[in-house]
Amino acid sequence: MEDEIKSERQAVDLKRKVLLEAKNILIDLAFPIMLMLVISATIIAYASYTEDIAVSLIALIGGEIMLAASLVIFGRANGSAAYNKTLLNVQKRELGSTDERGVYRTGEFAIWKGVLVGFILCIPFIIFQIIELCVHNVVTGFCLQYVCGWAYFPYFYFGASYQALSFIMIILPVGAHTLGYYLGKLKRIKAKEFEETNTKGKRRRK
Repeated sequence: MEDEIKSERQAVDLKRKVLLEAKNILIDLAFPIMLMLVISATIIAYASYTEDIAVSLIALIGGEIMLAASLVIFGRANGSAAYNKTLLNVQKRELGSTDERGVYRTGEFAIWKGVLVGFILCIPFIIFQIIELCVHNVVTGFCLQYVCGWAYFPYFYFGASYQALSFIMIILPVGAHTLGYYLGKLKRIKAKEFEETNTKGKRRRK
């Protein structure tokens, strides 16, 4: 009987932990998703509307660089916030707090979360591209151009022989967000060290 109750509690705890983690990841995804849509539908898509090769290249390469830089920035903000939650939850656990976020360790820094967020950003493209490879149609073609232009146009513009090669572009958002996520942790660590140094300096002066 006790084992059954313990198992039920563990199941409830696991579900609650997954729910809270999913909520945090969705929050981290909000702005990057909007950013990818805007850049894909405007800057990068512009590359297909001009006959000037130089302008097309500038629009395409510039859009990809802007996307990567923006994802690094968002990733750094997410990583910094996650590491800050880690420090806060550690303090809560040391004080014996029963706050569920501290108990379940949700929202805390973990490099796999940076990778996961970057991968989730690619899911629409993966789905549309697989459908397009299986059954060529106008709908997926439109979605690839205006929703996933960041991955579609590099292949389209350079005329790659195999459309499946466009999956290589997944490296861009995953790598950029993961890098920013890790840099966010380093930024928070440096800030913490700076705060501790200042605190020690003030104590010595007293």
